[in-house]
Amino acid sequence: MVAEETMLTIEAVNQRLPLVRTIVRDIMELSRDIAVRKQRLSSLRERYPITGGDDSVYEQEVLQMEAELPRDEVRLDEYVRELHQIGGRLTDAQLGTVDFPSDMDGEKIWLCWQSDEPEVLCWHRGDCDKNNRVSVYHELSSGGYPAENGRQQDA
Repeated sequence: MVAEETMLTIEAVNQRLPLVRTIVRDIMELSRDIAVRKQRLSSLRERYPITGGDDSVYEQEVLQMEAELPRDEVRLDEYVRELHQIGGRLTDAQLGTVDFPSDMDGEKIWLCWQSDEPEVLCWHRGDCDKNNRVSVYHELSSGGYPAENGRQQDA
């Protein structure tokens, strides 16, 4: 188990990525499914309000969805907690973006990985935003990120 404030190196995060990928894939799938079902539920409630005595197919579907959604939301929270236990912080369930606390020259930063990336490629300060992600290779080549924390680039 990793404490929330444990600073991780690029290598440490990359070693965790096989497990992180599995968890994030499950999060993305379940998150999409929940969003679709919530939209469907809202649409059904709007078009077919529950009257209490109506035993229509739509009412049964609404009742079933209302019963299943909270369980799936708990499952989603469990996936997020599992990710947290290995040092990650989910920042975007749709894109599968995960941040990991790290350190650059004594300053707290976040190593940032997305589900379509083969390894940690970016970092940022503060909140994760696609516009503030900086390439780890840029920092490695400029000497900003300690070499023992990142992959060496061939010169």
